Amino acid sequence: MSDCDFDGLTRGGSHGHRPYVARILLISSFTATSHVGSVVSAFVLRRMGIDVTVLPTTLFGRHPGWGVPGGDIVPTDKLTGMWEAVQAQSQPFDAVMTGYMGEVGHIDLATTIIDTLRPNTVLVDPVMGDGSRADGGLYISQDRAEAICDHLIPRAHIATPNLWEWRYITGNLGEPPETLPRPLVGVKETLVTSVTDGDRIGALLFENGLTHRIMHERYAGVPNGGGDTLAAAYLGQRLRGDDSCAALVHSVSAVFAIMGAAIHGDDAAVDAGELPVIRAQRFLDADGGAPELTVETRS
Repeated sequence: MSDCDFDGLTRGGSHGHRPYVARILLISSFTATSHVGSVVSAFVLRRMGIDVTVLPTTLFGRHPGWGVPGGDIVPTDKLTGMWEAVQAQSQPFDAVMTGYMGEVGHIDLATTIIDTLRPNTVLVDPVMGDGSRADGGLYISQDRAEAICDHLIPRAHIATPNLWEWRYITGNLGEPPETLPRPLVGVKETLVTSVTDGDRIGALLFENGLTHRIMHERYAGVPNGGGDTLAAAYLGQRLRGDDSCAALVHSVSAVFAIMGAAIHGDDAAVDAGELPVIRAQRFLDADGGAPELTVETRS
């Protein structure tokens, strides 16, 4: 095992900001008051100087984990109409990022958009389950989960499943818990989150024949939205010029620090159980005070 070679990069990207402003099309859920889905992903990316256009797959009042979310899933025909209006503006997109899909039609539309735009980078966050449910782990319908596996994952340059989602995608739900994941076939960068080792939790990144492992203290009772934040921060750092390993360190370190802010300190009460990404946004910066976690790399 060896530490990751940063090739001269710092956690925030020592190449500096390019004068060109990257633009991302983000297809994911919208919740009015919860820091999840496109709400938190768009905030993270915009704070990094990236232009974000959002196609919202839901219009909810709050995360369903709090109770009845209010609002509704955006019908596919309405979302398609939004996309047609966006497309009419003739804006170029450097990347497409997909998250929560409310209908199979959303997945079909996202597939069409990716095939039409052919962007340099496609990040698929396959939001479908986490293994915590007694009824099998999925918190979306099986037809949506299968459509994500069949249509979005094959188009991804970067995929960010949690460990349970990785097992579902690869058909390995029956593997022993200690079995380590492997790269997703055809995906250049597979970032598997929620990988545990005793009382520690972290992520594995597979890219270019290498495996990067990063672990940190495991907190209990953390808010929702960490996966959305991590995926957005990782993509943002890649678009800003960081190599994959440096982007991994930056994004995981930032999310770990933000989660810590949710658990520790007197200010945690003001967040009302939501991810404190606004209050703790400084941790998204290279010099924002997030602990720089150690990466182990092997081939």
